[in-house]
Amino acid sequence: MKGETILCLAAASWTGMWARAQQFMTIFARQGNRVLYVDPPITYLSPLKNPSLRGQAADHLRQLEERIWVYAPPLFLPFGNIYRSINRINQRILGAGLRRVYRQLGWEPTICWTYLPNTIDLPMQPDLFLVYDCADEHTAFPGLIRKETVARMEQELFSCAGLSLTSARELYLRKKDLAPDLQVVLNGADVEHFRRALDPGLAVAPDLAPLPRPVIGYIGAVSPWLDQDLLAAAARAHPDWTLVLIGPVDTETSTLAGFPNIHLLGHRDYQLLPSYLKGFDAAVIPFRVNELTRGVNPVKLYEYLAAGKPVVSSDLPEVRAFGEMVALARTPEEFVQKLEEELRGDSPGKVSARLEMAVRHSWKARASTVEELIKVRRVQVGRKDK
Repeated sequence: MKGETILCLAAASWTGMWARAQQFMTIFARQGNRVLYVDPPITYLSPLKNPSLRGQAADHLRQLEERIWVYAPPLFLPFGNIYRSINRINQRILGAGLRRVYRQLGWEPTICWTYLPNTIDLPMQPDLFLVYDCADEHTAFPGLIRKETVARMEQELFSCAGLSLTSARELYLRKKDLAPDLQVVLNGADVEHFRRALDPGLAVAPDLAPLPRPVIGYIGAVSPWLDQDLLAAAARAHPDWTLVLIGPVDTETSTLAGFPNIHLLGHRDYQLLPSYLKGFDAAVIPFRVNELTRGVNPVKLYEYLAAGKPVVSSDLPEVRAFGEMVALARTPEEFVQKLEEELRGDSPGKVSARLEMAVRHSWKARASTVEELIKVRRVQVGRKDK
């Protein structure tokens, strides 16, 4: 795919935790496509819930690379995921902002790639090819939403999309009746980036290096779906272990506060993550198993494997497919037991096997699959139009 102009309506800001949207758009840009990446909008109430959003730029465009621009949209009215009428107003606000950006840049998109159900109310030119990449169970998110409203918007978006994707088999089973041509394209890893953790010449991150080993590490958001009880159980059972969490914190962490061997380091730049993974002796995916996480195909799983690290995860449906490559835990006691076993049984042969597994799940391979799907669907849509 080359020569396209892609409008990407993302669920996470470009500078946040790097995942599916940033990976795909970076690959497409390097192949010769232009990308306008739209950060998720902030409502007038958002800074009250998250003080870090105060003073954040709105209706602001910046260029990151030769072919990548990031747009912070205007402020939105709250309750758009509760009342459809408010979402329609918000999408008109976004549409007006985008038209200003198109005039400034001197081009308009040929593909709209969205992660957000509320995109259904965004005014679009009729010849725009719409991709809905369903990477989450949006009706299960906590906060100011009404499930019925979000479900209805998503249903309509599926029906309008030229191509519908999903990142998880579990999501496919839930959504396939809404989108008969729904395609599963799992998450992956930037293997070359994360295998740098195996490079003998790479130093461990300075703030991690002095901490006592073994280090049990987690990279990702510290959010309500993180099972803090699992981490507390490990810290309690093994005060000699160090547990490190790398990522933004958007939930209370009182369960972890009393443990001197648990360290919340906060967000770290994507480019630095291999130096943190190098210092991990094992990596974890300690998620609560609920309606939201059962549909999650964790990006961090592939990144941990690309770094060659032993992985212990909650018993998530999407992780079970990795069989003996990943240890699954259903209780805090089992979580501790599995970590003990993985630390004790690691070997160079297992490190190589993990890396080989990650190579089969690279973002480049995923992007190639998507490009072919877009090509096929455009031909099919063209035939229908005739």
